[in-house]
Amino acid sequence: MARRYRLSSYDASYLELALRRDLPLATLDAGLRQAARQAGSPLV
Repeated sequence: MARRYRLSSYDASYLELALRRDLPLATLDAGLRQAARQAGSPLV
């Protein structure tokens, strides 16, 4: 996931957890927001 969306392993872990738990992701990081949109994760 980190390679696919060009994220740090830390950010990729948050995205993976949000996707697995089907929870919205809250972040101010532009790269992580973009990755969440591409992955289909809802944002807060």
